[in-house]
Amino acid sequence: METNQHLFKELEAAERLFSDGSIKNAQKRLRNVLKESKALDKIPNKLRHKINAAISKSRYFDEISSFATNPKRNDLINKLDDLIKNPNNNPRKHAHKIHEIHTQWQLLDLSSKPASKSQWLNFNDLTKKAWEPCKEYFDEIKQIKVKNASKRNNIINDINKFVNNNSNKWPNSKNLIIFLQKAFKEWQKYAPVLDEDLDKLKKLYFDARKPINDEIKRQEDENKEKKILLIKKVAEITNDDNEKNISEFIKLKDEWSNIGPAGKKNEKKMWDEFNKNADRFFVERRQKLTDEINKIGDLNKKLNNDEISISEVKLALNEISDAKNTKEFKNINKDIKSKINDINIAKKKERFVAYANIYDVLLGKIEIDKAPSNFINTIQKSLENDESNIDELNYACVKLEILAGIDSLKKDQSIRNNIQLEMLSNKFNKNNVLNTNDMDSLINHFINNFSKNDSKTIHANIWKRIIKCVDKLIS
Repeated sequence: METNQHLFKELEAAERLFSDGSIKNAQKRLRNVLKESKALDKIPNKLRHKINAAISKSRYFDEISSFATNPKRNDLINKLDDLIKNPNNNPRKHAHKIHEIHTQWQLLDLSSKPASKSQWLNFNDLTKKAWEPCKEYFDEIKQIKVKNASKRNNIINDINKFVNNNSNKWPNSKNLIIFLQKAFKEWQKYAPVLDEDLDKLKKLYFDARKPINDEIKRQEDENKEKKILLIKKVAEITNDDNEKNISEFIKLKDEWSNIGPAGKKNEKKMWDEFNKNADRFFVERRQKLTDEINKIGDLNKKLNNDEISISEVKLALNEISDAKNTKEFKNINKDIKSKINDINIAKKKERFVAYANIYDVLLGKIEIDKAPSNFINTIQKSLENDESNIDELNYACVKLEILAGIDSLKKDQSIRNNIQLEMLSNKFNKNNVLNTNDMDSLINHFINNFSKNDSKTIHANIWKRIIKCVDKLIS
């Protein structure tokens, strides 16, 4: 009775493996059940039905596997046949071509159901015929196969050693999977091996991997249960304060991320369910985000139509919280900067025009209020000047050119040199009373030394040079 129960459990385990896609492991368990059931005096009908159902499922997967791999095997048989009919003139290349075909055949045996007897006999017979033109290289290839078998034995030993060293305290399933993937990648490098070594090595390889695969399955089942519990916890969150609901969900999400994988078949489906249970929390937040985006769009429209000031827009944007990382928020800030830049350009242009008016105001051609207000007093005093001091006018002009980084006229080079020397010495002379190192002071200096009574073309030309400096220096 105990034996029967044990066999039922083994068959149930095989069914789970079939469902999870672990076909090879499921078939191995089924073979063990068949072997043990032969020792029974009589197989109970229920057990027999269960065994027959498992056998049918195994055959189904074998047929699927054969359906996928048989065309590939037939293609390899055809390649051998072509090689026999059209041997390579270079015996070494011919031998290595056979070697490549043999490698692909054995890798198919590893990843799917072994070839049928008729396929194998056909392939083996063609292989022997293909070797005939390069018998002298047969021993060389044989040695390669022997070395490959030795390397595969080393891989098996490494896996067994890993199991012995870690079975008391296994690493997490992710690291176990990585270890098996690396071992399989190494295993694939050392093919083919001698036919008499192939099945023996395959068995040893799968037996060595079994404890690790079992542990991965155990951990994934355990992780699955933990994640099912977290899914339930999300469904049970029911605070009146929606932000608290979101906060609790985020904590559970952190817990989820610290749990290992629950198996490829389950992971995505469970993750989707986990998040779907939390969708209700984000309805309110998404609505708030939508409202804020619409508000930003309305503000931007009014800003660009000059229906609202920049300060009003900035004040309204201070109330935005959820939409700060949206493209709409970035766009309106970009438009604000553009608006500020346009305003600054307009102010600079307006100020420049006012500075440019100074000369016409000095000549009495336009009203005095057309000049900047900070020059009005100086302009009024200049009206009392009898004549202009051309040297001081040149001084103001050349010094402004130095400040603006504009080249002076060649005839003014000596003036420029003296001014540069003066500016250098003034750096060390804190008692210097006259401060004419800024644009407005130098323009005042020009005005103080100008008289409309003797204005000539030379005065106008000096002023044109000064206005070029103003265009560079004005802020």
